[in-house]
Amino acid sequence: MDSQALQQVIQKFDRKQISILSTAVLTVATAWFIRRTIKKSKEFKTGGSREIPTPDGQYFYLGHLPLLGDYPGYKVTEWHRQLGPIFRIKAGVQNWVFIGDPEAAHEIFVSKGSLSSGRPFLTYGNGIHGEGSRGMAFIDNNKNWKSARTASLNMLSPKSVDDLHAVIEKETRVSVELLIHDYLKTPEEGIDPVNYTRLSAINFILSTVFGIPGLSSAEDPIYKAIAHTMEQHIKLISVVGDMSAYFPVLSFLDVIFRKEKKMRDFVENEHRPLYRELIKRSRESEQPSLIKKLDSMKDSLGIDEDNMVVIAIEMMIGGVDTTSFAMAFSLAVICHYPEWQKKMGEEIDNFVKEKGRMPMYSERTQLPNVLAVLKETVRYRPSGYLGIAHRATEDITYKDYVIPKDTVLISNAHTTNADATFYTEPEKFMPERFMGDTRSLYASSNANIANRELFSFGWGRRICPGIYLAETEMFNWLCQLFLRCTVEPIISSTGEKIYPDIEDCIDLGAVVRPVPYKVRLSERHA
Repeated sequence: MDSQALQQVIQKFDRKQISILSTAVLTVATAWFIRRTIKKSKEFKTGGSREIPTPDGQYFYLGHLPLLGDYPGYKVTEWHRQLGPIFRIKAGVQNWVFIGDPEAAHEIFVSKGSLSSGRPFLTYGNGIHGEGSRGMAFIDNNKNWKSARTASLNMLSPKSVDDLHAVIEKETRVSVELLIHDYLKTPEEGIDPVNYTRLSAINFILSTVFGIPGLSSAEDPIYKAIAHTMEQHIKLISVVGDMSAYFPVLSFLDVIFRKEKKMRDFVENEHRPLYRELIKRSRESEQPSLIKKLDSMKDSLGIDEDNMVVIAIEMMIGGVDTTSFAMAFSLAVICHYPEWQKKMGEEIDNFVKEKGRMPMYSERTQLPNVLAVLKETVRYRPSGYLGIAHRATEDITYKDYVIPKDTVLISNAHTTNADATFYTEPEKFMPERFMGDTRSLYASSNANIANRELFSFGWGRRICPGIYLAETEMFNWLCQLFLRCTVEPIISSTGEKIYPDIEDCIDLGAVVRPVPYKVRLSERHA
């Protein structure tokens, strides 16, 4: 057994846990070597005329997980280049199939969506957070999921979001003004926008979903509580947070470390109480909100109060990091392209001069350059590489392959958004590729495969229900920022321009974020 491989998987555990884990895996390895002469190891057999290719080098019991390294998205893309649009790996006892081709993803997730829309079991995700088939993110495609999905699609529809424009305009304006205000304190140092885009994203969800005014600082206790519970939630659904779901031989550790009790304590004493309070404030607020819209339909859909809390949690988690990192990537990228900043600024100026107000996203046809830049940054540097895992609820036939029931299915936006059959020179930042198509990403992402613009928001029955909310936030944020200033590289002590690094990223598992960078903000109308 390779001890370094083991350490990669359990690196976040303390020494006592590592000792127990190492002993457990060694015991299993010994037993395996004894019985290998008696019984052949269980293999993944599909029944198709061709076996799904798999990378070399898997470890006993751990499978390919140690090979994913610190950048799983990059490694999966590397394997796609070696093995083709579809391949499989072992993740402990689970079989994962990655799909990195738009046509294949459409066939498996859309055309055969009735067979590919399940969710793999996670102790925390469906077992505790979504217990009783509550929420949408982790539960299977059942009646409760359909009710929650129907409610979410109604809450997050373009009309519902457009009705909140006044709130959206205010929150994005305040967010941009805070960024500029703090930059001006030490302009010679530049500013890292990531903390501001995250605060902006949390404020956006607070104001639109809950009808609660945005927070003024990341030091606010509510901000800290939301950030803490989000981080804990994400940790509990990770491989490290739920080892026994992938390595059942280690389930005895759940008893020793009281894993499920700790998960339940977090849910009942921290997570849900926070969101119950936010929902309470939402109902007391005079501001319109999506929670109030959900209140109006919950009885007809059979959604109880606990389910409302879970749905609210998932809307916050789903709407913060992906959008905030997308906005941070957009500034890092746009800093390299002053000509596009100029086009956007002039376009926004003309609209404001004519209308006397900021544009609404529903008026995006009048700002084609802003829309094109938004779409291209989401394609060029997506904030998530690997989609949320689906599960095959029955055997799925794709070409000469048969994907067995209960296989975990994962799409790869890192490759689909750079597919040369869909995009000319996909390695280049070219907003002009989207000029002339002013559809919303919500509309194009739900179109047939030939008319989709990009592939960042998932597929089929599990496609992100909040696409329009996210693109509305990004559009408003870009308009507010580029009305006021341009984004420029910082200057080194020797007078050299230092541009943000847009070739690298930090892979956080569920999302990717830009490497830390700083920029200068130059006032446009001095």
